[in-house]
Amino acid sequence: MKRKNIFGIAIGIIVVICILMAMVQFKKEQTAQSEVDASQKEDATVLPGGITINKVEDYDTSKNYYKDYDDTGLETYVISGVFSDEKTYIEEVREANICEYIYINKDGYADVKVTEKQRKEWVRTAEEKINKILEKTADEEKCNFKFNEDYTVLMSEVQSQYTLQTYAEDMVSLIYNAEIIQIFSENKETWSVNVVIENMDTGKELVNIQYPQEDLNLEADMWDE
Repeated sequence: MKRKNIFGIAIGIIVVICILMAMVQFKKEQTAQSEVDASQKEDATVLPGGITINKVEDYDTSKNYYKDYDDTGLETYVISGVFSDEKTYIEEVREANICEYIYINKDGYADVKVTEKQRKEWVRTAEEKINKILEKTADEEKCNFKFNEDYTVLMSEVQSQYTLQTYAEDMVSLIYNAEIIQIFSENKETWSVNVVIENMDTGKELVNIQYPQEDLNLEADMWDE
C-alpha cells in the first residue's frame, strides 16, 4: 500500500514538473512572438484585411547627406526625368561612384556634380546603351528605332504583335539616355525628344509628341485608333 502511495506521489510530481516546463516554454514562445510582432509593427503598417505595407527606410537624398561637401571645380547637371522614384535613383548613382555629388534640388530634380572625366563617362555610357538597343532591334521584323544625330528625334516603327512591355522598356531607356546625352553635352537644364511612332503594317502615325513636355502613352489599344 505504501509502495502504491509512493508511486502515485512520484507520478504526480512528474506531472507537475511537466506542466511547469510546458508553461515556461509557452511563456518563452509568447515573449518571442511578442517581440516579433513589435518589430513588425515598427517596420510595417497593417491595413484592414491583413494587408501589410512595409515602411520605407528613411534615406537622406538632400545635399546634407555629404559631410564634407565641396563642389569647387565641378560642373552641375540637372536630371529631370529618371523614370523611377528619385530616392532609388540617387542611391544607385551614389553607389555606382560615377559622380562627386548627387542630391534632390528645390524643384524635386536630381542635381549631379561631376568632373570633366565623369561627364564624358556619363555621355559615353548613355551612347553605349542606346547603341545596344538599336543593334538589338536592327534585325527585328516587328520593331525598329532610329535617332537623329543630336538625339532630339526618336523615330520608331512597330507592329501590334510586338511585345508591348519590351517595347516600352526599350523606349524608356532610349529616351532617358537621350536626356543624359543632351544634358551632359550641352550643360542645359531643359531637354526634349520628339517621339514619333508609326504602325509598321499601315504606315499610320500612332504617336507624335514632344517629350517630356507632352505625355507618352504606350497602350495596346493605340492600334485601334
